[in-house]
Amino acid sequence: MKKINIQVLGAGCPTCKTLYDKVLEVAKKINSTLEVEYITDVTKIVELGAMSSPVFAIDGEVITAGKMPNEQEIKDVILEKLNS
Repeated sequence: MKKINIQVLGAGCPTCKTLYDKVLEVAKKINSTLEVEYITDVTKIVELGAMSSPVFAIDGEVITAGKMPNEQEIKDVILEKLNS
């Protein structure tokens, strides 16, 4: 299986933590070896070019910023990245 870098970035607020938990849960359902990184360093958010948090990113590409994707959206994009 292709290795991808899944990240959730935020300031550590409850919304950011909720997104991290949701992405982690979906990733583990897809493949138990997938890892999700939780980053609270605001400079990393700026480096990605995101203007709001939480940020869901894969391989340095911002998937969503400032919104809470649902589980199906998260699953679809992870599978798309794994299969590309």
